[in-house]
Amino acid sequence: MKLKQSLLTIITTFVIFMSANSQAGRQGISYFYGVGLGVVAPADVDISATGSVMFGVEEDGWALEAIAYSSLEAGTDISTTRDYSVNGNQVGLAYRTIEKNSNWYKIKISNTDMDFDFSDNTPTFVTSGNTYTLGWGMRTSRDSRLEIDYDYYDSSDFSDPVHMISARYFWGGSAYQGKSF
Repeated sequence: MKLKQSLLTIITTFVIFMSANSQAGRQGISYFYGVGLGVVAPADVDISATGSVMFGVEEDGWALEAIAYSSLEAGTDISTTRDYSVNGNQVGLAYRTIEKNSNWYKIKISNTDMDFDFSDNTPTFVTSGNTYTLGWGMRTSRDSRLEIDYDYYDSSDFSDPVHMISARYFWGGSAYQGKSF
């Protein structure tokens, strides 16, 4: 087989395997929405607090998530006269493991746009790249959940990655399959 055929076979096998070991057959298509708080840490500058909103569509452990975020203005370690704020969005494909004891794990790959707006007259620095996410979640009630995510933003526009940690509270999504609250 050619390399492309081998890669296609491997990827297809992986997707089928992940679907067979997820919540397959337990839930239909569902929607969720939520809000979050977090921090963003570009290289060599101070961290900044962020707020975010999210919307997603999920089925059998797989979810398509859209997140928009904006940060407060933060001063840099390099120059106290050049503050920055971050705005952006990401759209990605996430996979959540089966919920056991009201907990699960999540992995996600996203296409991300991140803009740095500086307080001086410097033009906004527009970047795009991929974000790789690892997360842990827990159910807080029958129809609400909390997730804590670590995001690693990799862009060819930067020599170093940008790190983000966020907590998101969201409603909707898959029906609860466990004990009653």
